[in-house]
Amino acid sequence: MIRTYLVGLMALLAGLLAPQAHAQSTDTMSVTGASKVRVVEPISIVNISDLRFGALMRPATNGIVEVAADGAVTTNLDLSTFPNGRAPARFTVLGEAQRRFIIFLPNRIDITNGTSTMLVDRFRTNLDRGFGRFDAVGSYDLYIGGRLHVDANQEPGSYSGTFDVAVLYL
Repeated sequence: MIRTYLVGLMALLAGLLAPQAHAQSTDTMSVTGASKVRVVEPISIVNISDLRFGALMRPATNGIVEVAADGAVTTNLDLSTFPNGRAPARFTVLGEAQRRFIIFLPNRIDITNGTSTMLVDRFRTNLDRGFGRFDAVGSYDLYIGGRLHVDANQEPGSYSGTFDVAVLYL
């Protein structure tokens, strides 16, 4: 009986002193992710020439002079005295080759001679709905026209103003 008791005690001690085995936890996993970036050429825009409505006689009635992006001129004023000097603004836009972009123009601006103003609106480009694509070297020639509102008996003088052109990648 002592022998059985000693065998039982030794089995108990062996169980207590034996290293404990733990089950591996399988409820977490790890996975490797990737990080990527593409650095593109920043867009730049260079003013080549300004939007020019030319010279005109002081009108007796209100009128308009519209210079289209392709250079066509429409008006309800008599411009025959000054047939030249009208042209769209021209810009060179530079960016990543073949990349698409969009142009944003103002709705209207005022130009002034210091004491009197005239409204310019209907800004239009040579782009289809303001969307374009850079060529193979990352360049685009942008032309912008607009419509000038001339009041009856507009004060004589040289009128000028500025407008902003915003270009964004798509």
